[in-house]
Amino acid sequence: MKVTTTDNLSKVFKKEKVELGELSVPAIGISMGVPITFDARYDNPDAVDKEELEAMVAAMIAKVTSELVVEVEAALTRALQAGVWAWNSGNRDIYDTGELARSVNVTSSPDGISVSYSAPYANLVHNGGYIYPYGNKSARPIYLPGRPWVTSVLYGGGPVEKFDFDGFLSSRLG
Repeated sequence: MKVTTTDNLSKVFKKEKVELGELSVPAIGISMGVPITFDARYDNPDAVDKEELEAMVAAMIAKVTSELVVEVEAALTRALQAGVWAWNSGNRDIYDTGELARSVNVTSSPDGISVSYSAPYANLVHNGGYIYPYGNKSARPIYLPGRPWVTSVLYGGGPVEKFDFDGFLSSRLG
């Protein structure tokens, strides 16, 4: 049997059901689906037991998903430490005290993976926004630029390398 994978990341904000599995990745308050489709081909399709095939694919997905959690977390940490994020004085990393990096929680379930950060300022760092300096409400608010490391890692379009879901899955399942 030959198993190939295809990641369909062109519809980032539209969650799609796929035939045999889907990775759903909520991150920083945004649900980001990472649909994965599997194409299994046999030399003699009449001899294939569909239930057996589905059970085998489900077992492969469970094994690969647990490995994927480790790799995605490592990619997110590398993105935080990369000195490529726009800031007032030029580019820099997002890694100051390490609290944000330590607050990551990447978990797996039968439905896929989930990415979240528990640091209270994670959303502000990711999406940007206005703050009052040192919490002083009488001061003029200042804008902090967003540094969307999660979106960049999962979907690309940022200054860090996009995680290669297809390559990762092909190397484990191919």
